Amino acid sequence: MTLCIEAETQSPWAPNVSVSIKEEYDSNVFLQDMTSLGNHASMVSTIIPAVGIQYSGSGTTRLQASYAPEVAFFHSESSEDHVLHRAGLGVGGKVGTTDWDWQNTFIGIAGEDVGITFTGPGGAPAAGGPRIRDRRDAAIYRSGIKVTQPLGKVVLRPTVAAYLHDFQSELRDTAGYLNYVDRKELVGGVDAGAETFPGLRAFLGYRFGVQDQSQLLHYPEEYDNHFHRVLFTLEGTPWKWMKLGASVGPEFRQYGDKVPASFGDHDVLKLFVDATITFTLGTADTLIVAAKQFEQPAFGGRATYEDLTYDLNWRHKFGDHLAFGVMGRAYNTEFMYPALRNDWVFSSSATISWTFNKQLQAEASFTYEDGESTLPNTSARDYTREVVALGIRYKLR
Repeated sequence: MTLCIEAETQSPWAPNVSVSIKEEYDSNVFLQDMTSLGNHASMVSTIIPAVGIQYSGSGTTRLQASYAPEVAFFHSESSEDHVLHRAGLGVGGKVGTTDWDWQNTFIGIAGEDVGITFTGPGGAPAAGGPRIRDRRDAAIYRSGIKVTQPLGKVVLRPTVAAYLHDFQSELRDTAGYLNYVDRKELVGGVDAGAETFPGLRAFLGYRFGVQDQSQLLHYPEEYDNHFHRVLFTLEGTPWKWMKLGASVGPEFRQYGDKVPASFGDHDVLKLFVDATITFTLGTADTLIVAAKQFEQPAFGGRATYEDLTYDLNWRHKFGDHLAFGVMGRAYNTEFMYPALRNDWVFSSSATISWTFNKQLQAEASFTYEDGESTLPNTSARDYTREVVALGIRYKLR
């Protein structure tokens, strides 16, 4: 008699389903410390069901798709209720020695279609209040494709990226009303690099980009521009305790003829930075340091600004179940002349999470946020905000 045992073949398809529920207290929903909008507090209930699927078979094709609607209810400020639809699609593969990867993300926001009128000195809160913006009707699409081609010891990496932000809230010619102006960007270029140290690659790259800002009502000003960017990039893991990904370089930007006459020189030299360093400090601690700097047309009115972010994140694991983390961020939006804005938003948070098992995780956090304007007579831009949150996530599979 012969006994045959047939091994079960593992499917290349890996679905995942989860649901997250969060309750939080927001001390300052409209990011205002004065006027009738000042210090409006609310409990906020959020539910996020998520589904996804990943294909990672033995072949050369990769696929990952996900959808996670975020439904938020503001118990004391129903005008801020919204549903944020997040969807992602990533595909890639390898043909011979050529590897390609195409990533797409889409965010559709179903919320209030009317903006807010800010009547205090200086108008809208620091940085224009992106948190308020992202509760209003809009569609956001990002796409990027990258091809990696080894040529001996050299690697060529062509890339193209697109960004589209379609605001769908009403435009009004009313003093203090915050209008949201559509914007988009298309960037393409190539990197050439080689390994310069074991585990570390250095690249020299070039990008050409076009940015567009739509017209606002009857005002003629638009901040359309194009730019040439030279990039110096280091990426890899030179040591087992450090992972590096950093791109920095000059950007030669030229604005079109629709900027106001008082804008000044249409040719502008700027610095571009996109850098993240991850330190693995033993088996329990992870430290992430990041910095970003770039320029884009404003979302809230007729202007262009430099977007600058510094991030610091530390996470410590107490065994397999308990973890603690702290985060600090400094975010700056400095507007170019003739716009009169230079704002900072400082935020810090502490988070504690408990993993019960592979399916169930709980998290509690506290966040403090401080918005500040560096310009005189703009006190309405300054605000403070505290958020206390408790959430739970259950992974079905």
